[in-house]
Amino acid sequence: MEMFGRVGLVEVPILIAPDQKAWMDRMIKEGKIAIPPGGTLEKGSLYSMFIRMLLHNAMEEQKRQEALEADDEDDE
Repeated sequence: MEMFGRVGLVEVPILIAPDQKAWMDRMIKEGKIAIPPGGTLEKGSLYSMFIRMLLHNAMEEQKRQEALEADDEDDE
């Protein structure tokens, strides 16, 4: 199950701090980084899903902020 629909993905190597990796490992182990219902994913896929969701949320927030700024400009 792909939450972003069927889109091609590109591989991007990332570096995170050891404490960040430990935190992600703990969240995965505790089931706090969600696996789709009835699905099983490799640990690397869970990292990927988590980071893609963070990026998705940041992009949505940027669009929201731009819309708010455009509304403010229209009110002036």
